Amino acid sequence: MTHFKKECPVCGELMVETLVNVKVEDDLNVCQAESIPALICVNKDCTNREKYFAPFSLNLLKMKCPEVNRW
Repeated sequence: MTHFKKECPVCGELMVETLVNVKVEDDLNVCQAESIPALICVNKDCTNREKYFAPFSLNLLKMKCPEVNRW
């Protein structure tokens, strides 16, 4: 179920909400957060490989990686 929608700024296709794994780093700590919701472009011909996170995704990252002080 998609909770938010956005068009890809490169190709214009509708981006799809997907659960991704994110590696979060600061100067001293590294954390691997799994299953973070993000929008990604699924058009295989598009050059956009960015992941777009909703504000609640940032809060989820903070909960999963409390040792990282980079917020």
